Amino acid sequence: MHNRPSSLLPICLLACLTSGVAYGQSTIDAQREALVIQARQGALETSIDGLQTLYHQTRDVRVREDLVALLVRAGRHQEALAVCTWCQTENYSDSELANLAGAARSAGEYEQALELFRTLTYRDPSNAQGWLGQSLVHTDMGNYTLADISLQQYNQVAGTTTTAGLEARGYLASQTANAMQELDARQTLVAQDPGNTSELHALYRLAVGLGASSAARRIMQTNPDVFTENDRLWLTYYEGVTDIRLGIHTDQPTRTRSGLAQLNSVLSSAEAPQELITIAEYDKVVALAELRRFSEAEALAVRLESQHGQLPSYVARARAHALNGMGRPNEAITLYENLIRQSPAQATNPDDPLNEGLFYSYTDAQRFRDADRLLEEWRANEPEQRLDFTQTVRIENPNYQKVLMLGVLLDAWRGRTDEASERLAEYQSQAPADPYLWLLKGDIERDRGLPRRAEESFQQAIPLLSPEQQEGAEHGILLSRLQRGQWKGTTTEIAKEISEARPSASRDDMAREWRELRAPQLSSSFERSKGSGSGTQASREWTYEVLLEGPRNDNGSRPFAQRIGQFGEFDDENLYASYNVAGYEWNLHPATVTLAAGHGSQLNEDFMALAELQYAPTDHISTTLGVEINTSDTPLRALRDGINADRYRAELAYRRDERGAGAIGVMATDFDDSNLRQSVYGYWDQTLYHLDRWQINAEVQASASRNDEVEASYFNPERDASLAGVLSVDYEIPLDYRQSFIQTFSLGSGRYWQKDYDSENTWSVGYQHSWELAPNVSFEYGIARERAVYDGVPEYDNVISAGFVWRFL
Repeated sequence: MHNRPSSLLPICLLACLTSGVAYGQSTIDAQREALVIQARQGALETSIDGLQTLYHQTRDVRVREDLVALLVRAGRHQEALAVCTWCQTENYSDSELANLAGAARSAGEYEQALELFRTLTYRDPSNAQGWLGQSLVHTDMGNYTLADISLQQYNQVAGTTTTAGLEARGYLASQTANAMQELDARQTLVAQDPGNTSELHALYRLAVGLGASSAARRIMQTNPDVFTENDRLWLTYYEGVTDIRLGIHTDQPTRTRSGLAQLNSVLSSAEAPQELITIAEYDKVVALAELRRFSEAEALAVRLESQHGQLPSYVARARAHALNGMGRPNEAITLYENLIRQSPAQATNPDDPLNEGLFYSYTDAQRFRDADRLLEEWRANEPEQRLDFTQTVRIENPNYQKVLMLGVLLDAWRGRTDEASERLAEYQSQAPADPYLWLLKGDIERDRGLPRRAEESFQQAIPLLSPEQQEGAEHGILLSRLQRGQWKGTTTEIAKEISEARPSASRDDMAREWRELRAPQLSSSFERSKGSGSGTQASREWTYEVLLEGPRNDNGSRPFAQRIGQFGEFDDENLYASYNVAGYEWNLHPATVTLAAGHGSQLNEDFMALAELQYAPTDHISTTLGVEINTSDTPLRALRDGINADRYRAELAYRRDERGAGAIGVMATDFDDSNLRQSVYGYWDQTLYHLDRWQINAEVQASASRNDEVEASYFNPERDASLAGVLSVDYEIPLDYRQSFIQTFSLGSGRYWQKDYDSENTWSVGYQHSWELAPNVSFEYGIARERAVYDGVPEYDNVISAGFVWRFL
């Protein structure tokens, strides 16, 4: 009996300990649950602090599980991962693994997240959360194949229509740029839950990104409460940009204009955020440049650069295009060269190579050697054929063809027109049905002053072009007709094209040439010499002429007024004569009739009149018949003696091309003193060399005259003849677009024969400056030293000349 209590002592102690532990665990659970309830009621931070303290005191697994869950819920991912740094992965429960894996992914600890999600699926291959997490992490890491495999495992476990699975599918599709798969996933999500605003926004952004602006607008209209006015402005912007890009890509200016109007509506909204305003203005520069509203594009680009610094490359490219269109090629060159340095691949982009814009800028700036170097380098990098977009079929390389055509243009612009024509003929023999070669031929022939042949080439191109591509050829035809003088009817068509045709370089060229050819202009020339000379105007010391031509009408006709003044000295007597003339030039293509009448003053106070008929049936031949009553070329000494003269002339001119032209003519001058001067003359001008800035020209002149034997104070040889040649060298210095300074040095030599006198040598040396300062202003001046012969006596004369032309554009 006495030993029984001692045998029960261990049992009692064990019971007491067990009840104590149970009591302690129940107390921990009660505290844990109370803190969790507190978190559910909104005191999340307080609850986390309490669980952290409780866990440090107890190291209880369930406390740790709740603490991790609440830290993840609070977004404190690094703290969640640091709750138990000594724990092994296998020590965590499934819920802890899921929470910690999500925290690791959010913290960018992808390898750790992947390990935790994998542990879930190792424990239980049917754990959908583990497979879903692996797919998301693999997508984050760029392991798209593994992500797709994990997602397929998830779909086998959880099905293919779960919201989480569809979101993961959409995420993977967005990362792999699989727009259609993403669209399918997000449409399904929205169909399952139309109130899912995040997916509605994602679907909206996807539709905008795909260019499906109508679908994006339907989404917005169907869910008006989900989208703000800001969202609507962004949609309008995206619609505008889409229209602009499609308009440029498909060459539809109306669509580009529509896009510009949408951008303007965004920019005019008071609610547009600054970010939207900035990028809308960037795109507006592109639209304005594409529509050839160059000055507006440049002004906006300058403002944006001052506000935001360096322009994006696509805006800088549009600005370069605008600058070149404005006649500022040197500034455009700087932009193009910078763009190519930043992105060398864009220089030869098959769709829109930067090299092409740089080439035209070089040539407009007359930097022909740079343009030639650019083409050489470009051609070396362009094969004749390239792979198509499938990378399986070889097609003609458009850039290679472009380089060849630009090379022909460059030869023509540098002055090597014969070489350009030969190369073009070779290309046409290989591709006779290529419309762009016919267009190029027309442009070159028109530049060479052969408008009828140019029109034939443009006509050949038209049936080979699609209807929407025929404008360039049609504009070339109109310009060719204008150039050869066929104004009637042509000007009506030109006016219509300028108002209705889409923006293009050919339309701008046509408008510019038409404006310049119609413009009224004032021109003046002055010449002063000191010797007697061997011409009919002996003793002439100076002469000037001022000509005011009115604007041409739609038929190409124009009025004009002229003032001619002369001064000379003879036997210490000052001789003056002047003429005031008014006239009209009728364009009766291919004929031109000029009638004028006026009156002389001082030495010649008689009525004067002029009639001239010019007929040009071809590009090469023209004839002229003229009658001058009381001609202004009557010698001053004849006028002093009361002798007037009438002149009759006929001329046949031949123009081979821009390098060679000449004429032969006969002339009769009937003086009142019964003297009839009969003259014949001829000349030929030839360009011997022309390359870039240098040009060498030669002229050969021959003339002969016969006069009646009458006593006259004016120079009146019974018979005379002359033969002379002049060689001139021009050097041009470009100043800016269509502006240049030309220096000309000339050297002439000849032989003059007069009856009753020995034949004598003649010569001349001259130097001249010519300034082309703008399309509407040019002037020149020069000095020459000459040796002439007068009644067998050599005379040396200094001649000073000057002149200017001012067109009122």
